[in-house]
Amino acid sequence: MKVHLKTMGCQMNVLDSEILRSLLASSGMEMTDDAHAADVLLYNTCSVREQAENKVHSHLGRACGKKADGRGVIIGVLGCMAQRLGPELVKRHRGVDIVAGPGQLGRLVELIQLVADGGGPQIAMDPPRPEIKTDDKIEFFDHKRDPNRCHLPGQAYVRIMRGCDKFCAYCIVPYVRGPERSRPADDIIEEVRRLVDAGVTQVTLLGQTVNSYRSGGVGLADLMERLDGLAGLKRIRFVTSYPGDFDHAIFQAMRSLPKVCEYLHIPAQSGSDNMLRAMGRRYSRGEYDDLIAVARQTVPGIAIVGDFIVGFPGEAEEDHAASADLIRQSGYKNSFIFKYSPRPGTTGAKRLADDIPEDVKRRRNRELLAVQQEVSLADNRAMIGQTAEILVEGPSPRADKQPNSQNQLVGRTRTDHIVVFDGAENLAGQYADVKITNATALTLFGELNE
Repeated sequence: MKVHLKTMGCQMNVLDSEILRSLLASSGMEMTDDAHAADVLLYNTCSVREQAENKVHSHLGRACGKKADGRGVIIGVLGCMAQRLGPELVKRHRGVDIVAGPGQLGRLVELIQLVADGGGPQIAMDPPRPEIKTDDKIEFFDHKRDPNRCHLPGQAYVRIMRGCDKFCAYCIVPYVRGPERSRPADDIIEEVRRLVDAGVTQVTLLGQTVNSYRSGGVGLADLMERLDGLAGLKRIRFVTSYPGDFDHAIFQAMRSLPKVCEYLHIPAQSGSDNMLRAMGRRYSRGEYDDLIAVARQTVPGIAIVGDFIVGFPGEAEEDHAASADLIRQSGYKNSFIFKYSPRPGTTGAKRLADDIPEDVKRRRNRELLAVQQEVSLADNRAMIGQTAEILVEGPSPRADKQPNSQNQLVGRTRTDHIVVFDGAENLAGQYADVKITNATALTLFGELNE
């Protein structure tokens, strides 16, 4: 069978898809980038925002339409959207054959075979949250990953925990990914060791609230200290952190461990105490400001990235202005800014009216983006003239669109700044020193040091 797998959503989904490709290939199936040539179409989905789900529905509508015309293809919906909607997906899209939640992905080969053998639609849902025990084994699926099938040369995501216990009013993740469960440190170390043996030099540790990692008395700072001692590993990142109850030992590790990158993704969501309370975030604006100050005082040259939601129920203009102020004060390298959309099942959708008009949401979104662009441009311009070590990802996506740029490469600094420069394609997965010569709000441009 030929299988086409489309990934939507966060780094967790990217990692899940990497593991699925290994699992499917080891079972004798062939992966293909050509959806038209596939016998199996799989969509690994996100449910965090309504727009993400709408894109999946659009893909499914087209795929099921072709199936109705007589094309014998197996269609599967995987991940968070599958967990949220379950049997509703089969009712809405009559051609869907497989619905599998995040905790059921290890059964995918079995589910495909059941459908192929005439077993009809297969729906594999994770148990309701109260039935998921905190000591559930989460190793089986993650250990199926082929270390040679990473998303970028020399780089790998490594899941260190699953789930979330925060229950922010806008967020569906605790309901579709379950409670926080940390993997044993020894298993993580062993996985990273296998990745390094396969040529990986940078790992990104993943968790919905990665700074909450704790297993057998080992916290995130302790885990990074153990990883820092692995020969052959050059860079360690971690995402995404939750501002409440942040262990300052993590900052000490970032400062003292040479392989831990000076990069912190720590979503604020709003700069207003009124909105933080309404969102169910467990910290105040003042506490968030103090955390950013400690980060900058402790870790020289740290780059900080934020997230913001505009148009949350009840957001007044002064609340919106407070978010703009936080962007300027925090000096974020960049921010991910989204319009609020109610997610069915969350406390926000149940208790709060979506009372901000769409045109106001769009305006506020544009305004925050403009503020962040101003801050990002100043941050990037400050790097002009410096030489930075770049982990090369490969050819720049812009290369085909610009004349005389056939050898244009893209890579990232330790602080996750994107750098575009000319160089040989065989540098992908390697490190190069690049002198920064120009900058936009999104990208640095440089020249390779020969």
